Amino acid sequence: MGCKVEVIIPNYGQQESTHYEYDGLKVFKYAEPSIVDRSLIMAFRKPVGLVAFINYIKKEQPDVVHFHELAGSNGITLHHVSAAKKLGAKVLMTFHLAGYTCKTGTLVYKEKTFCDGRIDIRKCSACYLQTKTSPITKPFILAANLFLYGIGIDTTKWNAKIGTALGTGFLIEKLKNDFESLVCQCDKLVVLTNWYRKILLLNGVPEDKIAHVSQGLPFDSGEEQAAASEKTSLPLRVMFLGRLVPTKGLDLLITALDDIKENEIMLSIYGQSGDEIYEDALRKRAERKKNIYWKGKLRQEEVIATMKQSDILCLCSTFSEMSPLVIQEAYAAGIPVLASNVYGNAEQVKDGFNGWMFKFKDADDLRKQLQALINDPSLIDDAKKNIPSTKPFHIVVSAYLELYKNILNMNTHETIG
Repeated sequence: MGCKVEVIIPNYGQQESTHYEYDGLKVFKYAEPSIVDRSLIMAFRKPVGLVAFINYIKKEQPDVVHFHELAGSNGITLHHVSAAKKLGAKVLMTFHLAGYTCKTGTLVYKEKTFCDGRIDIRKCSACYLQTKTSPITKPFILAANLFLYGIGIDTTKWNAKIGTALGTGFLIEKLKNDFESLVCQCDKLVVLTNWYRKILLLNGVPEDKIAHVSQGLPFDSGEEQAAASEKTSLPLRVMFLGRLVPTKGLDLLITALDDIKENEIMLSIYGQSGDEIYEDALRKRAERKKNIYWKGKLRQEEVIATMKQSDILCLCSTFSEMSPLVIQEAYAAGIPVLASNVYGNAEQVKDGFNGWMFKFKDADDLRKQLQALINDPSLIDDAKKNIPSTKPFHIVVSAYLELYKNILNMNTHETIG
């Protein structure tokens, strides 16, 4: 569409930069030899690879630099955003995760209730320490943290875990300051969902700085989407698709199956290992079950066809994913979704209409939801009738192209580099 596009990523642990091509696009890997230690993780120093990144931006002189994720240590950081802005490029940022306004990244207050997302030192400190300290020590550390923060003693500079815990207030303050700096330096902030747009507004982001561009799939929904005509029958065919890591919550699903008869349900697990210890533990738990099948990694072009072989997709996220694309893929395949009740899932799944929600991190509630579907499979057939169409990717492309040209004040016939 008249744009010259290049991708830039870190070449971790390497002194030299390199490049390759993927689907005809140049991917430049800038040298990033930084040694990751506490000072880098805590952002007390800049990553070494920043120099190579700056040199590349100077050489290529892009009109637009569009950031899609920032890291805390040796990845793409806020320093890279600042550098791109100072070198004259228009800068955009798409939020794929909630960690820019939430220290835990879950947006679930104390692992129990939805958080409104507003950054607040006292509230966020209490929530963050809930996940990092024991119930016995938490009240004392929280009180000490707030006292030290109030008198301006920053213990995060201590080279010890206790210093980090006692300095939680300063960690939250840094989160807030970094977020405000990011907002200031970006020409536009792109959100994938309405729910995160509201959180940005609550944290003081000007409304005219936010652009909402929801995700799409690389085909028209009419080409793929077709609900199965036959009625759902037992055993209920459940599919899990995602990385095999704790945040994806597969352990909840396996636990839920413990009290369901094996002849009533079968689970097919697709995904790439991201935590070998976690995966090994789950495989040992499930090794005697004859209704759990480990299918390995799926190629992208196989996803929709494979989903059509299941009755439902189960999405057990233990954090507020921004907008899980796997839900759109399930809809394209014509199957409903049973998902954990977190922001990113709740915006796409309407409980009891085109899918179902279960309580956050609650395996027992997940079991009850599955048993209800087993007892009355017609609920799945009814949900299939309400599955929404998905957005074709060319609409997403057009939205981004218009966004780029607007911030560049360009006419439609001009080329973006």
